[in-house]
Amino acid sequence: MCAPEPCDDVAEMIRDPGRRRPLSRPFLSVIGVLALSALAAVAAPPDRSDESDLLAVRVAKAQKLVEKVRGISFRAPVASALLPEKELETVLAKKLVQDLPVPFEAYAGGLAALGLIEPSPGLLDRLTRLYTRQVVGFYDPAEKRFYIVPERSRDIAGPAGDLMEQLLLAHELTHALQDQRLGLDRRMKSLRDSTDSLLALQAFLEGEATVLMTEALVESVPEEAREALGADPLEQVLDGLDDPDGVDGADGVPSYFVRELVFPYAAGTAWVREKKAAGGWPAVDAAYRRLPTTTREILRPGVALPSRLRLAPTDRPTPQMVPGGGSASWADTLGEWVLGTLLEQAGAGEESRDAAAAWQDDRIVFSSPDAVPGARGVGFLWRIRAATPAGAARIASLLGPLYATRPAPARPRISVCGDIVEVVRSAVPPPPA
Repeated sequence: MCAPEPCDDVAEMIRDPGRRRPLSRPFLSVIGVLALSALAAVAAPPDRSDESDLLAVRVAKAQKLVEKVRGISFRAPVASALLPEKELETVLAKKLVQDLPVPFEAYAGGLAALGLIEPSPGLLDRLTRLYTRQVVGFYDPAEKRFYIVPERSRDIAGPAGDLMEQLLLAHELTHALQDQRLGLDRRMKSLRDSTDSLLALQAFLEGEATVLMTEALVESVPEEAREALGADPLEQVLDGLDDPDGVDGADGVPSYFVRELVFPYAAGTAWVREKKAAGGWPAVDAAYRRLPTTTREILRPGVALPSRLRLAPTDRPTPQMVPGGGSASWADTLGEWVLGTLLEQAGAGEESRDAAAAWQDDRIVFSSPDAVPGARGVGFLWRIRAATPAGAARIASLLGPLYATRPAPARPRISVCGDIVEVVRSAVPPPPA
């Protein structure tokens, strides 16, 4: 077997499951085969001694690099710790479900009832394995601590190993800097009932970390070698980001989860890149005073959007409105990106994103009787406000094929009233005792 080239090593650098709702509440650094694959070849192989370097020393060095590139100082040192590889899967399995509104089976059942995924036994185990395959390190805002898996870190010890490690640390320590500025654990918990807002926040955070990491690469290579990076190194990053098929370990995992994992990197990096191009890091700092709150904003970098049309309070679903009832219920706002993804699942193809662009607001309430497991028992009421009645009618017509072949009572009913689409499915009551 041939030894990996330096560019192969750096390709392990950039991905993070970031904010999936709500399966990735912590920041887990999912370092997959994504971008920068051609960028590390310019790095001269430095002397390194992984066994003698203390993690705290490496983190302190990376903090200085982040401060230099970003122009902002950390308010305090970032705590760090080693997480042995043998403990990683157990830790991730706990983190992936700790903030779910209901047991995982009911949550996944809701996504299946809506049509975002197919019912699948053993899904949580496959998701855990997916994340376990990706993670080299992660910053946990709940603990204010950066963790690195030493066995995985040693795996990137190639000709450009030191550089890659510094870039990995720079990406994750950007999350620590963001946490010191925003209070991420508290902020994310305040958004736990909105996939849309959490995805938008995650996109901003991952976009900033990826842009900074790319600039840290340029800062770290010798000046005479920078020409090899090209006129726009970040363009090479973006070229490799929007590729769910490139995620290692995704076999058997519904594409929705994989695409949701990739979205914050691809769309978020493009959004932050546009901000920075327009006004440098000060323009990104200005975004901290008005963070993006919807994927509608993230999907249109640089566009000044008009105010959203919101659902009226009387149009927002409540648990009591879900036919069939049920004792376990949870609510969410899915947003434009999820709507577009669902329309793709419905077979709308290239129309899906254009139709989803009519999204203005939505609210969905799920209800799951305790005695009916999985998607079979889940009911929901979802109302989507579009920009116009024509936009609402188009969304409804494209959603129809997704549910047309389902047997009653599992088939959701779709109706349109003005600019509001309603999708409703009855909760299945438990069988007689």
